[in-house]
Amino acid sequence: MLQIVILICATSLSPAECQTNTALDVIIGPQANNPMMCGLQGQAYIARTAIVGRSPNEYVKIRCSPPKSRKEAAIERL
Repeated sequence: MLQIVILICATSLSPAECQTNTALDVIIGPQANNPMMCGLQGQAYIARTAIVGRSPNEYVKIRCSPPKSRKEAAIERL
């Protein structure tokens, strides 16, 4: 299983620099069975929300990673 993580980053950051600790916002999405489904479900998750088009100075990055506990995710965000 993979955890879908959606990062909202400033356009001043390169995609490589866009990480959970540098993102403007981090959204933990559902879990997916494999990398391909993670990408597809991540895009579908974004399409169903008002995330896209908030500002011309932001972009969205989908990351697929092994699931973490909520405590681990909170520590990583700091």
